[in-house]
Order: sequence, then C-alpha cells, then structure tokens
Amino acid sequence: MTPKNGGKIELRLGATTPESPASAEYEAHLQTASANFHSRAQVGASAGAKQVEFGAWTGDAAGEPPEWLMADARAALKAALRTSQSEGRWPRRITRWRPEPSD
Repeated sequence: MTPKNGGKIELRLGATTPESPASAEYEAHLQTASANFHSRAQVGASAGAKQVEFGAWTGDAAGEPPEWLMADARAALKAALRTSQSEGRWPRRITRWRPEPSD
C-alpha cells in the first residue's frame, strides 16, 4: 500500500551464512507518496565501521530516497544488528511507517 504522506520502510532478510552470523543482507524497499526505491543493504561486519551500507538505489525516481527516510531505515537495520547480537538471530522482516519531517 502506497503511503499518502510520510514514508514506508520495508526490509526483508536476504542472505546470512553460518560462517558469518555477524553479517546479513537485507532487501530494502523505501516508498513515499510519489516514488519507490529499492536497494540491498549489508549489515554488520560486512558493512565495515558504519555497520549499515546501502547498495545502489533503483526505482521509479532518479537518485536516492529522501535522507530522513534512509536515516530511519539505517536505524532499523542497526536495531536488527543489536537483536542478532543479543538473541542470535536476524529479524526476517521489518516494516515501518514514518511521517515526513516538518522542518
């Protein structure tokens, strides 16, 4: 469902390997009222010091999603990393809706 305002974040767990439980790959789908964006995100050790690294963005709009939506997606992926470290498993799916900032 396309949001009428704000943005939707949908993250689906992709590749994890038993040899590297400290890393995972997520399919990222970010959506605003006017555009859809898709990317893969590396999370954990494979992403380096940043902990989260998005790949190239594709979709029906040129460029990247709005920074505020990417920041929320990055925060959700960092929370998934903390879950994996404390519980030993990666969340399979993360879905969030966020309002567009007013400033």
